[in-house]
Amino acid sequence: NDQTKMASRPLICPEKGQSGYGSAPAFGNAHSVNGLRRPARIVFGVCSALVLVLVVMSGQLRSSMPNRVDLAQALEDKVDAEYLQAEGSGKGGKAFLKKLQDMWFVAQYRGMSKVANDATQLSNQMQLAGFPSDMLAAVKEDVNPCDDFYEFACGTWNNEHKDKIDKFKASIAMGWTKASDSIRGDMSKIFEKDAGPAGTYYKACMDLDRIDAKGHSVMEPWLQAIDRIHDKDSLIKTITDFNKEGMDVLFEWGIDKDPRNGQQYAFELGQSGTSLPDKTYFLEDSEDMETHRKVFKETVEGMFKLIGRPDPKGEAELVFTLEHKLAEMQEDKVATRGDHGTPITWAEMEALTPWWPWREWVQRLSTCTPYLDGAAPICKEDYAALREVGTPQGKPLLLTSKPFFQKLQPFLETLDIEQVKAEMRWKLLSGSISSLGTKYLDTYFGMLKDLYGTQSRSPRPRKCYNSAVEAAAWPAAKLYYDNVFHQANQGAALSMLEEIRTQFKAALADEAWMAPEDRKAAVEKLEAMFFQVGGPTDAAGQPAWPPQTTVLDGRLGGDMYGNDVIIARIGMDRALQKLTKVPERRDWGGSNTPMEVNAFYGPDRNGLWIPAGILQAPFFDASLPDARNFGSIGSILGHEMSHGFDDHGREFDKVGELKDWWHEDTVAGYRKRTTCFRDVFDQFTVKGRHVSGDLTLGEDLADAGGIKFAYRAFTAKAQRTEEEERVFFTSFAQTWCSVDRAKAVESQMLSDPHAPGKFRVIGAMTQFPAFARAFHCPTGSPMAPPADRVCHLW
Repeated sequence: NDQTKMASRPLICPEKGQSGYGSAPAFGNAHSVNGLRRPARIVFGVCSALVLVLVVMSGQLRSSMPNRVDLAQALEDKVDAEYLQAEGSGKGGKAFLKKLQDMWFVAQYRGMSKVANDATQLSNQMQLAGFPSDMLAAVKEDVNPCDDFYEFACGTWNNEHKDKIDKFKASIAMGWTKASDSIRGDMSKIFEKDAGPAGTYYKACMDLDRIDAKGHSVMEPWLQAIDRIHDKDSLIKTITDFNKEGMDVLFEWGIDKDPRNGQQYAFELGQSGTSLPDKTYFLEDSEDMETHRKVFKETVEGMFKLIGRPDPKGEAELVFTLEHKLAEMQEDKVATRGDHGTPITWAEMEALTPWWPWREWVQRLSTCTPYLDGAAPICKEDYAALREVGTPQGKPLLLTSKPFFQKLQPFLETLDIEQVKAEMRWKLLSGSISSLGTKYLDTYFGMLKDLYGTQSRSPRPRKCYNSAVEAAAWPAAKLYYDNVFHQANQGAALSMLEEIRTQFKAALADEAWMAPEDRKAAVEKLEAMFFQVGGPTDAAGQPAWPPQTTVLDGRLGGDMYGNDVIIARIGMDRALQKLTKVPERRDWGGSNTPMEVNAFYGPDRNGLWIPAGILQAPFFDASLPDARNFGSIGSILGHEMSHGFDDHGREFDKVGELKDWWHEDTVAGYRKRTTCFRDVFDQFTVKGRHVSGDLTLGEDLADAGGIKFAYRAFTAKAQRTEEEERVFFTSFAQTWCSVDRAKAVESQMLSDPHAPGKFRVIGAMTQFPAFARAFHCPTGSPMAPPADRVCHLW
């Protein structure tokens, strides 16, 4: 065929009169790493070796041929990196690299593994010449980047760390773990000396003797309240009392910005969660899932033994039976991901699920009463705005997962109250596990070990650091921002964001599949997108730390469980008070803080939050070249910006309101293009289980947009060499180098809207032709599909 013919007689070595392998000047007495050869002899030897390889491929080399050159042996000698870098950068050098990659591809296809490996080793030596040493240390140099770019970029690091996952971890990641560990190292020292909420909480957690001595006695008021339940009315009253302290039973509820009106909050109802990561764990008929269910029941039984329940095994079975029924009723994660809530009235809710007294429940919920432990309420008066929810004069009532509530009615009609009481005991224990003593942690750990493969509990200082960061999130974030964060990084990140936005705007303006009005509206949305980088700021860019930063001052003490109770009550009061307020678009929300090693986009606010925690090496460092910074943090920034136009974000307009703001033809064109990405990710599997392209679509589209616009910003800023482009793409890939325990991957595949890191790299790179050009990947090779199989959105 044409492909075989093309590869059987490539022009690898120059003919007389032709140019050589690049435009670099001669190096005089330049030497190889071994100091044995001149560069000219290297090229001559490589060319001679490759000619002989081609003869082998055509079947013309006889075993008796004298002075046979063994290419593999020749490649064992390290070649001068500086020379190869220069020689590979010129026109002739690029042609040479292309021929090597063509040779690899054809030889691999024809089963000539030795020839394919030899071509890979030589091409990799040339393409990796000049790479930073720390990046090169992660690369697996015997893997062709056109075959499996993730394995090429991460293979050596992954192999070196696959057996080095700490026993208390489910995974480690080259970049993310390094950044998180750096923050923890600095902040743990600060917590030890801090007299504020974060330090106080941390020290209370470290007082394990006190926690062990108290056991579960700290929970007695709530356990006794459960014991007093004897009929429907007492059940509903007690569930409502638990709701006031943040524990949901049978269904979930919350208060968030109204997706259809940015000037108000809404009250939302949603389906119940369960204790295992996904409904699949309850419903799938497989040996693995049966084991998970068995360990779950054993864990519940063990916890009930610790609190002295008379029939712990029987009650554990009650918990499992109830949660199994809830799992049967649940909508899956694909359905809930795109559910923005349907406006509904309480009368309609009572018609849908009449067993539950909805209006009576919300009246009780809105009443300011003492807590179950007798403590005075945080509130000063009833929540009048909550009582008016779902009425013409009140804030909207939104229902998500409507099919769940349709199924909830027949379930409630035959409800076993003892089942619900057992579930409430379990939820109380599992929800409080972080602040209970050693024997409770040890018992609960059995389930975590089974679900995620971890081999031991976290060391106490690490566990207390994590607990303090979660419980006193904003006080901890302020300490980090003031004492650790290099604030000069904010300006550099903002500049990069603007450069990426410029490229995104240019792409939107040229999208022929969009109606002209829709293109204009999309550009306006991108222009209206705000950026918060490092820490919270107002619209003028001035620091604007939220009330959560100081609300815990002076309110925490030496009792860890008591601290958790206070924090939960303050948080609930703040949530209920939202119904009287106008949302602030720039608000970071309750859980996202500047200390996180992460980044966020809010579709209902049309804004980006880039925490201080991620603005550090290896993601970003002012001393690193553009190729590394744009490839890593640049692609992350572009990823978050692209979320504004993913399959979920594109439904919201420029001020973050849910509207049909695109024409039907534009929406149809969008869906056609995004279906292509879904189909790509549907093909990826781990141990026979497929990635759900529907579940991961939003993240996959964001990855595709992120890498594309970061690359365009990178190449627009200055003229780039091929070597710089290869560093850019490798920096992107190495952002996702990680090793995971098998059980953790199983959980991720079923419950995480992000595909595993390997597939994020392969999925993004195979759909971005600039990658294939930079690495001279032959069309049709695994990382360079034909043009008609490449997905395009922007």
